[in-house]
Amino acid sequence: MKEKSAPITIDDDVEWLTEQIQALKQLGRQDEVTDSEKYDLSIRWGTALAGRLPRLVHYSSRGLLDDADEHRFKALCDELRGLSDLIDRIGLTQPVFSETERRQATSRRGLPLRRR
Repeated sequence: MKEKSAPITIDDDVEWLTEQIQALKQLGRQDEVTDSEKYDLSIRWGTALAGRLPRLVHYSSRGLLDDADEHRFKALCDELRGLSDLIDRIGLTQPVFSETERRQATSRRGLPLRRR
């Protein structure tokens, strides 16, 4: 007898990522950004890019998202791509949108490889 798996729920991940995008945009509108504001955002951004976004990438690449969630994921990726210049300006890590990119950009331990 085949067990039915629990449905994939991405609401919390999308909400967290959306909050970090809004925080980034808000910081980008400021004329001056303090070190503590930048630090606080970088911690949350790191959580988003190390855990939340990779989980969505994994679900999407495995075809585990229903049509509505796949659309939400793609829209989120498009928004993040559109923020690339702001991400660079603030000095944050750029998002990785596929498992292939992640494997190419990291070592066995998941740490970024240093290119010489």
